[in-house]
Amino acid sequence: MFNVYNFAIYQLAWFAVILGAARGFAWLGAAMALVVTGVHLWLRREPLEFRLVGVSVLLGLVIDTTLAATEQVQFASDGNLPIAPYWMLSLWVAFATTLNHSLLWLMRRPLVAALGGAVFGPVAYLAGEKLGALSLPSPAIALPMLAAAWCVAMGLFAIVLRPAHEPAARRLPA
Repeated sequence: MFNVYNFAIYQLAWFAVILGAARGFAWLGAAMALVVTGVHLWLRREPLEFRLVGVSVLLGLVIDTTLAATEQVQFASDGNLPIAPYWMLSLWVAFATTLNHSLLWLMRRPLVAALGGAVFGPVAYLAGEKLGALSLPSPAIALPMLAAAWCVAMGLFAIVLRPAHEPAARRLPA
């Protein structure tokens, strides 16, 4: 049942962040995403959860800064800086809370996770564009870049999670 709540709360945070950025209240959506993440981390209190948040924010910073610096994505409410806006990073942080819970079924299949990232990562950015949080000036370039970035990101997330979910007998000795 936690996975259903995990998925629903993340979706609420996603909409709060995207609509907040689109309407000039980016700070409000980011605050909600950080509260969702904070409550999740407080409830779970597992080192793996903190590691996932760290990996996620680093990947988000690299991916979205690259997209902004190459002008493939223009984020609303960012002052046209060539760096990932804080509200996008808050979304990456909140996304990390789903990886070991509502998306665990996907993380246990690294190839499927990578392929899913290649498809649904760009779809999320297209949805964000439709809601006014960002624009893709050259979709023919931006969408393949997003597909590649999310393919790698989801594969990396699956690799980070793999040791936590391997049977003890298959793990290598420390």
